[in-house]
Amino acid sequence: MKHLRIFLLAVLLFSVGISHAQISAYINGKPVKTGATISPKDLASLEVSFKNPKKLSAVYGKSVLSIDILDAQNKNQGFWFLQKDGTVAVEDFLENTPATKKFRVFEDKDMLHGTSDLKLTFLNAAGQESCKMLQVKIALIYREKTGYNQYAQAISLLEPVVLNVPVWDTKNLYLPIADLRVDKSNISGDFSLRESSQQNAQRIQWYELADKHNYRYTVCAISSDDHQGMNAKELAADFIHEAALYAAQDYGARFSNYDIGKYTIPWDDINRLKSEYKRIPSLDWKKNKEIKKMDLMDMYQPVEINGLKGYTFKSDAEVRSSKGDKWQDNGKFVIYVLNHPTNPKLTLVLTTSLYNEATNVEEMDAFLKNIINGIKHS
Repeated sequence: MKHLRIFLLAVLLFSVGISHAQISAYINGKPVKTGATISPKDLASLEVSFKNPKKLSAVYGKSVLSIDILDAQNKNQGFWFLQKDGTVAVEDFLENTPATKKFRVFEDKDMLHGTSDLKLTFLNAAGQESCKMLQVKIALIYREKTGYNQYAQAISLLEPVVLNVPVWDTKNLYLPIADLRVDKSNISGDFSLRESSQQNAQRIQWYELADKHNYRYTVCAISSDDHQGMNAKELAADFIHEAALYAAQDYGARFSNYDIGKYTIPWDDINRLKSEYKRIPSLDWKKNKEIKKMDLMDMYQPVEINGLKGYTFKSDAEVRSSKGDKWQDNGKFVIYVLNHPTNPKLTLVLTTSLYNEATNVEEMDAFLKNIINGIKHS
């Protein structure tokens, strides 16, 4: 009986020790359990602590307290970490860090982060189907050093903690870069965030989508804060005159009734307009001398779709391999320039790319209209 009591006591003590070996997560200062659902706003307050990690028989490597944000395909969307290298530093960190020590994850104080901060992680996640629900995985691992900048497979020192973060809702997707709310139920593909690469123009961000043929579409918003006096008519005028300039490949020419330097919209990034090898032939004044004199706004068709008023323009597109080659047919092109439903400072652009090589203008037009019809007014 005495031996049995000793055995049971040993088991109890072992179980207590194991139960107290853990990673702890805190949201707004309060502990949360693994599997908890956390809002993106509350996640910013995340703190973590740990106690009683697995004992290592020998230390020659590095330990990492890591926080990874993973999508539905288990792809990393952002990571934060606290790393200790070398025998003394690792042993001190694992053995002497108080269980009461809370590491603040997203404040750039206790931890380093990778290429994306938390705000950008959520910006990129909006409209990405795999990022509708993200997981936050908190782990403490050790990796033995096996050579110069070479490490063995990671060993988990404590059971990881996983938190669930719902990022966006299909019926009410918010696209912050365009300040739009969209019902995405009938919109296929992802809204992928992109940024202008233009160095001498106003840098902007936009959303890129792809259809079943992998043809590219752009949704963006141009602000009057960046371009004084901007509205749907002004933006439509800027595009059609830039398109005419590049259709003739006569970059030094001037219009008699329009200042081509009024705005600096990076159309080349938005729809690949500014190219020596792509163009909209219907705007070439070398074929139609009236282009320079006429009101190019007459080339547009006024529209109102889903309560949004503006302009649309559809045309053939052409391509050539080099400056000396003849222009060849290269599909169709569609653009919509519309008033914003809720923000009077913004003007919406929904456009195809001149690089699409698509021949069915109705199909591309329908894809863009589908997005427009999904835009919410509140």
